[in-house]
Amino acid sequence: MQMTEMIDLVQQRADINSTQAANDTLLAVAETLAERDIDGAQANFAAQLPQELSSVVNMGDAKNQVKFDAEEFVTRVGSRLELSESQSRKRTHAALSAMLEGVSDGERTDMLNALPTDFTPYATWNV
Repeated sequence: MQMTEMIDLVQQRADINSTQAANDTLLAVAETLAERDIDGAQANFAAQLPQELSSVVNMGDAKNQVKFDAEEFVTRVGSRLELSESQSRKRTHAALSAMLEGVSDGERTDMLNALPTDFTPYATWNV
């Protein structure tokens, strides 16, 4: 999936008025993924993302990565974007599900297996 397609998807799913805000949401989710210890799953996942997101996901330093739950993930995304918790939850869901749809089935499965189960509701879009 191309970056423009992901931006469009996030914009539609999160009901965002501007493409810039949708782009910023994708980048905030990518930055937060870079901070999270996912047992090395970032590299393969990032390799299948558009370059704009891949470089951000890969910028995390393994020494500084930490494990945190989905709630903390949403909080970090919200802090980056200066959003309320409910807005952050919606945008995180839209962006993470779009990113996971943009990779192969095998990579999606690997990434979901590397994340705790509380991330599952954010991983697919069935709304």
